Amino acid sequence: MSLRIAPLADGYDLASFSCGQPALDTWLREHAQHATRQGTRTYLLLEERSERVVGYFAIAPYLLEREQAPRRVGRGAPLRIPAILLAKLALHERLHGRGLGAELLVQALTVIVAAARAAGGRVVVVDAIDENAANFSVAHDFERLPNDQQRLIVKLSTVAQALELPWP
Repeated sequence: MSLRIAPLADGYDLASFSCGQPALDTWLREHAQHATRQGTRTYLLLEERSERVVGYFAIAPYLLEREQAPRRVGRGAPLRIPAILLAKLALHERLHGRGLGAELLVQALTVIVAAARAAGGRVVVVDAIDENAANFSVAHDFERLPNDQQRLIVKLSTVAQALELPWP
């Protein structure tokens, strides 16, 4: 199966997308277009031939309060640390278990690093929808914040190094 990433645009069939998390399905169908006007950017994972939506992620600018960050991340940072929020990440349920979730995460992080190189930022923040999502993030080098176990972060420099991308 050949896949590609494309920005959300009119004309894609979002109604048939199902990741097994109704809140994520509903957000894509009912809120993603509006969120784009509010500053969130949504990207679709598409099957190359059919243009069928098989995954998506959404990112947005974010400010992390320094006191929420681990000391080694917050040290020397401003009171509000510039960040990029990986707001949503979902893969069609028929593709679960194939390693494509990790591939989608790599695509999301690649876009995030490029955005941060242009606009700035120090960390990537994830608000995990549940414990499985939190564990997925931990398995990919995110760390839980001490005061909120469902919020995770990773330094952008760490991401860039892991993906072998230039930083800053």
